Amino acid sequence: MIKKTLPFLLVTLIFAVILNLSLSSYKYINTHDEDDNLVSGFLMSRNGYRMSKDIFTHHLPGAYLISEELDRRFKPQSTDQSVFVHRTFVTVWNYLWALIIVAIWGPFSLWLIVVVELLRANYLYSLFHAENLVAYPMIYLLLTLFMREKIKPVLTGLASGLITVLLSPLWPLAWLSSGQFLLLNRRKFRNILWWSLAFLIPMVWTVTQIDIREFGLQFFSYNARTYAPLLMGNPWLYSLKSFLAPGMAMFDFSWSTKVVVIQLLSLSLFIFDFKKISFKTLVVFGLLLGMIGFRGTPGFRNPTLDFHVLPWVITLATMCWYKYFVGPQRKNWAWMMVLVLPLVCFLWRPADYFPKQSEAGHMVIRYGDSSPVVNFLNSEKRGGDTLFTLPAHTLLYRQTNITPFNKFLFYLPWMERSPILFPRLIDSFRDRLLFPSGGNSEIVSELSRSKSDRSGASGVYT
Repeated sequence: MIKKTLPFLLVTLIFAVILNLSLSSYKYINTHDEDDNLVSGFLMSRNGYRMSKDIFTHHLPGAYLISEELDRRFKPQSTDQSVFVHRTFVTVWNYLWALIIVAIWGPFSLWLIVVVELLRANYLYSLFHAENLVAYPMIYLLLTLFMREKIKPVLTGLASGLITVLLSPLWPLAWLSSGQFLLLNRRKFRNILWWSLAFLIPMVWTVTQIDIREFGLQFFSYNARTYAPLLMGNPWLYSLKSFLAPGMAMFDFSWSTKVVVIQLLSLSLFIFDFKKISFKTLVVFGLLLGMIGFRGTPGFRNPTLDFHVLPWVITLATMCWYKYFVGPQRKNWAWMMVLVLPLVCFLWRPADYFPKQSEAGHMVIRYGDSSPVVNFLNSEKRGGDTLFTLPAHTLLYRQTNITPFNKFLFYLPWMERSPILFPRLIDSFRDRLLFPSGGNSEIVSELSRSKSDRSGASGVYT
């Protein structure tokens, strides 16, 4: 009895520690992606906004809709309370999925959970991001690709549906998993029925909550015509780097914690104990890593946005676990090294796994609910007023509850280079603000560049 319950108790202990540590980050660590999720959820819950119709986004709607539900259910009054609710949900959500992983794959899966939680702490803590919400559903689908006997119809359908509405770079994984399941169960109607019902839960919930036409334009059309070209530059070189990322990481001699962990995982997967797994399987590993890492892989991305790398690194860790802990263990030097790898990663620079106040404002300033900026806006607002902030001081919309001037809750510098989004932004100002002759572009450009000015919020108040 004790042997059976001990792994679950250890998982509970791990997440209790994570929840306790993450509390210290609630007041000073945030990203504009998280702020966007929280504020959109607030506006949809409290003010009846509709995603895509009233709020622009180039992301999938899943995280926004979960935020809306959390805001509606718990009704947090302050920014700190809202952050607490959302990040606690992330921790509890991942805890439940971790219990499922242990229940299916046994005690050795604790190694994978410890590594994943170290990665999450190093990249993203428990911030309310889609990357954090898909971590364990992604692990489940990855493992079932190689261990078909562990496939559960409801879990497979639910995980595929969640990934479909939360994070598009993982769509190839969801497609592969779904195709494999349907092929293996083509003569098992009951299994397909349960899979379909579970898959449709997040799908139907999502499509009934958004403006489908506007979502199609903003996500598919605008991303393809604007965001993707700006992100990739040369698409052939970009694609090649995505598939060569494990090798490229080996030539990074910065010795940062993130780089060292990736190097150790890459060596363990592709080099150490090479005969442990077939060459064909290693090729499949490489292809999966290349597809999943298309949005974010190490070595050639903006380090400020390196949380986009998290799914790729978790994929790397999951494949390492499969290589060394599934089937008969060859307890040689490579196996022993991989076994203690979590300890080595943690001891490399322990401070990197704990929230640090020095990270406040690393991506975007969070103004306190009682800060001069928020107090001024709340004291001056009147009925019919609107607010527009640049580039990503999105929380001000929640802290003041002033009606957004237009559907651009954030307007980041890359959007200014868009031949589609920039004219739409300018058009939203016509006949509502008085610009100097020919000065529209100069004013918006100046406001966008004010991101580097940490002295105050940039915005337009009308």
